[in-house]
Amino acid sequence: MPSEDSLSIDQHNQDENCLSKFHWIGSYGPCFQVPVSNFEVLYEPSEFFNEMKTMFSNAKQRIYISSLYLGTDPYEHELIDSIRTALEKNSKTFKVFVLLDRLRGLRIDNMATQKNSKTMFLPLLQQYSDQIKFFLFHTPLLRGILKKLMPNRINESWGVQHMKIYMADNDMIISGANLNKTYFVNRQDRYLKLKNCSEICDFFVNIIESIAKYSYEVKPDSTIIYNEKFHPYKGDYNRYTEEVHQTISLLMDKYCSRHMIPSTLATDKALVVPLIQMGPFNIQYDRDFNIKLYSTLTMNSHLFLATSYFNMTEEYENALINNKKQEKYVKLLTASPQANGFYGSKGVSQWVPTGYTECEREFVERAEKAETNTDNKLIQMYEYYRKDWTYHAKGLWLYETSLKNKNDRVDKNNFLPSLICIGSPNFGARSIQRDLEAQLCIITDNRELRLKFHQERVRLFQYGHAVSSQTFKHPSRIAPFWAPYFMKVFRNFF
Repeated sequence: MPSEDSLSIDQHNQDENCLSKFHWIGSYGPCFQVPVSNFEVLYEPSEFFNEMKTMFSNAKQRIYISSLYLGTDPYEHELIDSIRTALEKNSKTFKVFVLLDRLRGLRIDNMATQKNSKTMFLPLLQQYSDQIKFFLFHTPLLRGILKKLMPNRINESWGVQHMKIYMADNDMIISGANLNKTYFVNRQDRYLKLKNCSEICDFFVNIIESIAKYSYEVKPDSTIIYNEKFHPYKGDYNRYTEEVHQTISLLMDKYCSRHMIPSTLATDKALVVPLIQMGPFNIQYDRDFNIKLYSTLTMNSHLFLATSYFNMTEEYENALINNKKQEKYVKLLTASPQANGFYGSKGVSQWVPTGYTECEREFVERAEKAETNTDNKLIQMYEYYRKDWTYHAKGLWLYETSLKNKNDRVDKNNFLPSLICIGSPNFGARSIQRDLEAQLCIITDNRELRLKFHQERVRLFQYGHAVSSQTFKHPSRIAPFWAPYFMKVFRNFF
């Protein structure tokens, strides 16, 4: 763990408005100003689960859920019950809107009971059919003979609905976590609650409903229908993807024109910028933001990146490794093989951690070759390991550390992030090219909020173990001879 990760940080004064360093941010999404008192950083899976149950059961107007899938364990039944509680105590105008992925949502999780996401929601949909809308998105990338041949689970590699938005009235939690027992117990992710943020909630309502328009609808009789003119996989690919592209682009343009970046930001406010990534529809706001951020890192800045599945694209790698304009420090945290969610799987899935290890090895070796000062590593990889836990957190924290102490070292008293990102993207090939993703970029000068984000980052990185090219020469880490060739062919499916 880096030595600067001190949780005891003294008060200091900000000498520059944080927006001056990120004046370009408005090109990538609408800019919302939110009071810092409206943010609540959650740290543990149990906090995420309990907060979501409370939000849903206390909702008075609406519940919106965007996720990959819903599991079938008792925990998930409790979530359903919390939604039922809100439906029971509110009027007929109360609305529930659910968007999941079709490939994952119809996969049977419990062979004994034949349950999946659809069967979990179906009783509630049948009981409150006038108040609930339930949609399943299907990627346009899986079609034709491939759709017929690909078995369940493997077919999800072609692309899924991956946005994780959990909303009740004007409160929302954005996360990378799915609605499954492991994400409520011992799979570490990140979770940020925004309270009383009607404009941001309305923005995501529009995003979710726009994707739902081009998705399958689950009816109370259990049938699944598609209502739009252009079909995701049976019709013309170009016409379908262009239709969705136009819808999302017009929505983004409308919001960006109404919510432009302000000239200044009060210290009791944070700027929140939603970043949307939908590769199949050529919606690239998140990708373009990341490339811009990586290529404009300032002198002595520290960028901390987290991803559960390390498969960085060549664009991202080049922006981080080849940018020698300024001295900058990059620290990356990813899952160790044992903390990978696919560790111990059967069938083809058992080789997924090997594939990610191969990507990690290639990146580490390339970064080390680019280093000019071996005594002061600019790029360092860490692997998350926590006994009996898996790792699923993703996002970034940017520390602008131009202030140094008398020994010309980073001043711990000033070591706080000024920009963070949190949401569903993994910074990998499939996040950019195949899945539907959403995250928030948050910029603030407020010390209290920055400290919360710093503590969140420290809690994650405390389980990080530094790795180097030597790590991958250990017998336990040497990949099969076919791994490099496999990843060259299938890299953008991971």
